[in-house]
Amino acid sequence: MPSVTPGYTFTGTTDPITYTKLNLLAQPTVAAIAAGEVTTSMLANNAVTLPKIVAAAANNTFLARSTTGAGDYEALVTTTTGLGFYTGAGGTVTQLTTKATAFTLSKMCGQITLAADALAANTIVSATWTNSLIAATDVVIINHKSGGTLGAYTMNVACLAGTATLSIRNNTSGSLSEALVLNFVVIKGVTS
Repeated sequence: MPSVTPGYTFTGTTDPITYTKLNLLAQPTVAAIAAGEVTTSMLANNAVTLPKIVAAAANNTFLARSTTGAGDYEALVTTTTGLGFYTGAGGTVTQLTTKATAFTLSKMCGQITLAADALAANTIVSATWTNSLIAATDVVIINHKSGGTLGAYTMNVACLAGTATLSIRNNTSGSLSEALVLNFVVIKGVTS
């Protein structure tokens, strides 16, 4: 391409190259780059680094895939919010009748309030928990938040595809009739 000085219009083609167009080429803007003009094949491997996408060092931000396969990436900021789920990912459920009554809560995190029926001393009771987001390889972290004698119970969650078994044990020497409030998070896991 012939050299062009500022203010000079090259008219050797039907689409003159103006200084304005050269300036846009030198300093592309969002408006100058149409959607789809920059493709993966145009970029060398590792050419676009994380600092060019988000200010990772400044605010402890990193990227995570929001969906499987070719899903979108989202930035997670951990400076003030910590590492966890955004508002909207959680939910609550209250178990009916007994601690053995099945319940449904298809969320990645949230709160489960158990029934307040009696659980005998040194006894385990289990309930089926339907959760379409749980896979057999996942791990559920569950803690007793309130609504009963803290430290008096042992809790365990065994995961299957779309369901889990929540087991509660009364570790004391007496019967307890308490509506336990449990906090939980699902951690996705794989075996390969």
